[in-house]
Amino acid sequence: MAEEKSISLETLQGQQANLSEAVTQLTTQRTQLEEQLAAVRNQLATNIGALQYANALIESLGGNTTEPADVAPEGTETEELTIEDLDTSQSPDEVTL
Repeated sequence: MAEEKSISLETLQGQQANLSEAVTQLTTQRTQLEEQLAAVRNQLATNIGALQYANALIESLGGNTTEPADVAPEGTETEELTIEDLDTSQSPDEVTL
C-alpha cells in the first residue's frame, strides 16, 4: 500500500508566515538597493560634471583635455602642469580666478 503523506494546517501556516516575512525582507532590501543605485548614479553625474569642469579649467590654462569617456578605469594618469606668469604679489590665502 502507498504511504500517505500529509502536512498539518499549522505547518502550512508557519511556512506561509515564513515566506511572507522573506518577501517583506526582500522587498525592503530591493527598495534600499534602488535608493543606493540612485545615489550612485547621482554621484557619478556629479563626478562627470567635476571632471568636465576640471578639463575646462585645464584647457583655459593651455593644457590638453580628456573627455570623461576617455578616462581609463584601470588606472590614473598624472600630468605635470606648469603655470606661467606666476603673480607673487598675492598672499598665500588669495586666489584669483
